[in-house]
Amino acid sequence: MKLLSKSVLFMFVFDITAFFVSTICWYIFFGLSENFLNITVFLTVLTGIGVLFLKDNYKIREFNITLKNFYLLSEGIVFAHIPTALLLLTFSQSPNIFEFMFANILTILVCLRLYRDAFHFYLFKVKRVKKVIIIGAGKNTKFIEKEISNKKALKMNVVGIIPDTIDDDVPQEHSSVSILHKPLLLKELFLNNDVDIVIIAIKRRMEETLLTNLVENIPRKAKVYKMAEFYEMVTGKYFIDRMSINWLFYDYMNKRSRIYDFCKRAFDIISALIILTVTSPILLYIGIRVKLTDGGNVIFTQTRIGKDGIPFKMYKLRTMYLNDYVPKSGKIGHTEPQEEDNRVIPFCKFVRKARFDEIPQMINILRGEMSIVGPRSEWEDLVKIYANEIPYYPCRQWVKTGWTGWAQINQGHCVTTEDITEKLQYDLYYLKNRNILWEIGILIKAVFLALGGRHG
Repeated sequence: MKLLSKSVLFMFVFDITAFFVSTICWYIFFGLSENFLNITVFLTVLTGIGVLFLKDNYKIREFNITLKNFYLLSEGIVFAHIPTALLLLTFSQSPNIFEFMFANILTILVCLRLYRDAFHFYLFKVKRVKKVIIIGAGKNTKFIEKEISNKKALKMNVVGIIPDTIDDDVPQEHSSVSILHKPLLLKELFLNNDVDIVIIAIKRRMEETLLTNLVENIPRKAKVYKMAEFYEMVTGKYFIDRMSINWLFYDYMNKRSRIYDFCKRAFDIISALIILTVTSPILLYIGIRVKLTDGGNVIFTQTRIGKDGIPFKMYKLRTMYLNDYVPKSGKIGHTEPQEEDNRVIPFCKFVRKARFDEIPQMINILRGEMSIVGPRSEWEDLVKIYANEIPYYPCRQWVKTGWTGWAQINQGHCVTTEDITEKLQYDLYYLKNRNILWEIGILIKAVFLALGGRHG
C-alpha cells in the first residue's frame, strides 16, 4: 500500500530508539542482573512499539496533540512494561526493579511526548502543503475534496479541479477551490502549481484527448491515485458505489485461498479456546450473580445472520432483567442500586462495556458459525431493514461474522442509517484487505479497547 506521508516513519524510528536507549541506560544505572539485559530490552521495545501501534499512534491522518492522545500514549507506555515487569519479578532477584520500571516509563513518556510536540509544530507550522488536483467534476469530486479539507494533518490543499470532458463545467459547489481549469489549460495548471498529487475521481472512461494530455503534463514526481484508492488510504474505509463493488467482487473471488481459510480457522479455534480459558472464572462469577438476581437463565440465544445470509443462534450472557421481572428501587438481591437503564442489571453495565457478555460467542466460533474477526453479527429483522435501506449491505455477508472486527474497533455504537452505512464501509475495507497478521492485530486491539470499556 502506498504511503501518504513518510513523516510517521521518522516518528516510528524515534520511538524505537527511545525505548531501546532508555531501557539500556536505566537497566545499567540500577545495576540489574546482566543475565536479563537483552531479553528486557527486546521485550520492552517490542511490546512498546506494538502497543503504540495498536493505539493508533502512527496514523498520520488523525495526528493531533490532545489530552486524550496524551492519555492513550501514557497508557500504552505503561501497558508496554507489564511483560517486562512480570519477567523481572519472576526470574530476577535484583532489588531495584520498581525503581527501574518507574524511571524507564517516565523517561520514555517525556521523550515521546516532546517529540510529538515537536512533530506537531513541524506538521502544522513548517511542513509544506501538498498540492492536489482532482480530475472530475461530479459528486465524487466534492466528496473527496471534503475529506481532504477535513483532515488537516494530511497537509494537502486542492488547487484545481479538471472536468473529465472539455464541455463539462465545474459546479458552483466547488467554488472554494482556488483554481478551476479546463483540460485545454492542463499544461499551465501543472506548471504553475507544482502539483504533488493527482486524484482520478470520475465514473466513466476518460476521453483519449484527456488521457494523452495527462500523460504529457503530469510531473514525474506527482503521485496518481484512483479516487477509491485515495479514499481508503485517508479514511480506512471502503468507498462504495456500483463500480467499486464490482472491483471488490473481482478482488474477493481472485484472492480466495485454501491456505488463508486453514490459517483463519486455526486462528479462530486457538483464540476462542484461550479466551474461554482465561475468562472462565469471570464468566462463572457473572453467571452466579445474574442467576441470583432474578432466577432466570444465565445464557440466552438470539437469531443472527451469518455468512451467505444463513441464520444461526448466537450465545450471550444475559445482562438484562427478565421481560416479566419488574425491578424495584434500591438493592434487589445481589445487585447494586439502579441508575439510568431499568432493563440492565446494574452490576452488568461494566460487563457490557468490557464485552464479557459476548464471550459465550466463542462457542459459535468453535462450531464454525462465526469468526474471531469479521463484520458484526446483526439480528435477522435488522438485516432485512438495512438491506432495503442501504445499497450493497448484503456484501458484508460474503465472509463469516466476527466477535470483533475492523468496524468495531474504529466506530462506536451505531444508531442512525448513516452510522450503519459507515460501518458497512469499514466492513468492506476489511473484506478487501483481510489477512491473518492484520486480524491478529485487530484482536489484540479489541482486547485493549474492551478492557478499557471503549470497544464499539
